[in-house]
Amino acid sequence: MIGNDIIDINLCISQRKSENRRFMTKVFTKEEKGIITNSNDPEITLWLLWSMKEAVYKAHQRNFSLTRTLNPQAFSCTLNAAGNKGTVKIGEYDYHVESEANSEYIHSQTSVQHTFQKIYRKIKPTKEQILDDLCSSLNLDRSAFRFEKDGNGIPSWVEHNTTKKLPFSLSHHGNFTAFVIPLINS
Repeated sequence: MIGNDIIDINLCISQRKSENRRFMTKVFTKEEKGIITNSNDPEITLWLLWSMKEAVYKAHQRNFSLTRTLNPQAFSCTLNAAGNKGTVKIGEYDYHVESEANSEYIHSQTSVQHTFQKIYRKIKPTKEQILDDLCSSLNLDRSAFRFEKDGNGIPSWVEHNTTKKLPFSLSHHGNFTAFVIPLINS
């Protein structure tokens, strides 16, 4: 189970979505709207919650081999006091999310394992570049791996000539691209 999302702050901040009642009603629960309204920076809090929902959407889709159908109201977020960790609930399932927010981006991820992640700034890497970076960072033979997607478009990191598949979560927005993979002892 893994999912991540990245938000380019500069692209979102000027949209003032926190002032758009239709958007707020369509995307956020009553409780989430309260969190946004009562925060020191409603616009940043809105995009933090959105990022958390997106990360969990990807993980939930992967967990249950679901087709792509996003209903943001079905994902209910809570935040810790520091605003860098939270829980997203969908149905009977709780997903714990860690987020990093700075002046450039918000990055959220959920996983039950330790992860390896990388965030690219101002470049849009190809899948080949990402694979090169991933294998180089983990001291693996690049020629032994590839990416593939299943019938629902869910990506995996695959080792050639084996049945080994690792979940892989990729996200991009504006000037940022991020990926996350679980670190699993094999």
